[in-house]
Order: sequence, then structure tokens, then C-alpha cells
Amino acid sequence: MKLRRPILTAFFSSVFFVGSLGLGVASTTDLRASVLDFTAAVFKGPDEVEVTTGVQLESTVEPDKTGQWSFCDYEVPALPQYNVELESVSVDEAIEQSTVFMVDMTFKNTGDTRLFSLASGCSNVPMLSVGTQKSQDRDSLFGATETAMSGWVSGNRIQMSDLYADPGQSFHVTFQSIAPAKDELYREFFQPVVEGIAWIGETFTVDIPVGAVTDQMKDDINFVSDVSMGVADLTGLERNIIVDLSDQMMYARFGETTTWSMQISSGAWDHPTPPGNYEILTKQELRIGSKSPHYRMPYFQLWDYRGYGIHALPYLANDGGTFWTEALTHIGVPVSHGCIRTLPDDAVKMYEFTDIGTPIVVQK
Repeated sequence: MKLRRPILTAFFSSVFFVGSLGLGVASTTDLRASVLDFTAAVFKGPDEVEVTTGVQLESTVEPDKTGQWSFCDYEVPALPQYNVELESVSVDEAIEQSTVFMVDMTFKNTGDTRLFSLASGCSNVPMLSVGTQKSQDRDSLFGATETAMSGWVSGNRIQMSDLYADPGQSFHVTFQSIAPAKDELYREFFQPVVEGIAWIGETFTVDIPVGAVTDQMKDDINFVSDVSMGVADLTGLERNIIVDLSDQMMYARFGETTTWSMQISSGAWDHPTPPGNYEILTKQELRIGSKSPHYRMPYFQLWDYRGYGIHALPYLANDGGTFWTEALTHIGVPVSHGCIRTLPDDAVKMYEFTDIGTPIVVQK
């Protein structure tokens, strides 16, 4: 990934006094307009400055008052729409153990109101931060007092680097922290939040490689979807699956550590999924049922020779997707003929997670 420098934005405003060159100054009742001349300088980086100047003048103006512009002077819409879109994430390359590294997240304000940083010094305006997820508002390893260097305002909050961002503008959220003291591949979950109002945008991941990252770590991290963690300690642990029929959930585990869960649809009351201890026996990218109407079951993994398996939602070859669409509403409801159905993306991912012989426990 490409190294990105922190982006710091400074705003300056200046007011120029316009005086009368005549013998006197016009009275307040004769004043037809005021004059505001401000210059805002936005520092893009250490060597580049962009300057924007706005001037409003009338030829007959003879002002006797002055004012100062501030980005804090902002009227929030009556019904504001808050939203942001993640544009990119940049993580330092070649992070060594116990050294300081940087993560720079770039967002775009896709809502209709100005968003402010906690560092802006403004009040009574919408403050945007990036907070931790999975679980929500948990303290991050990298936001702890002994590891956080900059950007963090608490163990679970990172402030905007830019002081504010108007609708349509891009902005940065950057932090620096001290890396773990071992070779590691760490996955963090984040989401933008307008403080005291709502979580917005989408939850996203940031993977932080430290030291010598192995191919096994790179594979294992693909199955860390429910918890923020490093995967070094997962290496060598047996992959296994738990199916809980009572809550219609399936769990992917490394040893006793659950890293990923998904909603399923198991057997209906008249075709129940049999509890017990099993293992993956065979795998087929597509299995076609032998009996009419010959259901097609993508990413099929047989775990019982009676025909029970894990597979994506079934479909028929010639129904134009009607049955597949219907099956989408069945997730979380026991309606199958005994197999364990999953959503399409989960089926692909589970297919990649397992090998022949991977243990599976089906329980109530």
C-alpha cells in the first residue's frame, strides 16, 4: 500500500478596514452594504498551499463596521442528511515490531451538511469521528494509552484531521500508533459516527501487517469477520464448524476461537437436520439433485452420506431465478430438506474455509 502523509488543514481569515478618503464617514443610515474580504489558506502538504480569496464590493459602499469570518459560523439544515463514503485506506509499508506506523483514511462527505472535527473548537455543530466496531465502541489495541501516538481522542475514537468538510468534499482521518512487539497481521473494524447523533456510512476493515507476515496469516485473516484481532495465534489451530439449529446460525472457528458467524436455514420440521458430530466428506462447486425438480446447489459440502450438506441457496435451471429469490426470504427459517443453506457469499467463503475432514458439530 502507498504511504500517505498526514493531511493538516489550517484556515485563516482576515478583515480589511475600508475607510473614507473624504472629510467624513457616511452615517449608519446611509450605509448600503458591508464589506467582507477574507482569505482562506488550505495546506495540502508541506510544500503546497492553495489560497482562495473572495471579495464582495459595491462602488457606493462606505462602511463603518467590520466582521470576521469563521468556519464555525454554520447553520445546520433543519433536517440534515448525514452520510460519508470511504474512498481509500493507506497503511504504512514495512511496519516493524514496536515502531510507530500511520493509517490514513480518506472519506467523502456525501451528505448535505458540513461535518466538523472534534479538534475544530466549534460548538453546537455535527462532529464526525471514526469509531471502533465489532464490538461497537470497544477500546482498540491501537488506541490504548501506551500505544496511541496521534489522532486518537479516546481508546475507541479517532478525530478528523481536517477541521471541517463541506458536502462533496473529501477529508482525512489519520492516526499513528505503536505496532505490536511480534510478527502479526491485525484486523481492525471501524465506522464513521456523528457524535451523539448516529453511526453513518458502512463498517470497514483495516489490516495492519507487522514484521514478517506469513502466507498462513494472509489466508486466516480472510475468515476474521466478527471480531477485531491479530491472527498470529490462530496458526496451527484446527478449523472447525458449529451449527446451532436453535438460533439458525453457523460459526467458523479456529480451535475454540470463533471468528465468523452467519445465518442459515436448516431442515423443516418434517425433514429435520440431524444433530451430531460429522466432518466434511466431499466438496462440489455445483451439485444437482437426482430427484425432480433437480435443485441446483452451489458450493456443496457433503457432511453425511445420507445426502446432507452445506450449500448456497438452491435454484432451478429453468425458472428464471424465481426459486432462488424465494429462498432468500428463508434464511433464518428451517425450511430445507435437511441440508444447511447459506447466503451465496457465505457459501463461497465457507467453501474456502474448509478442507476434507474439517469437523462439523450440529447441535440444538
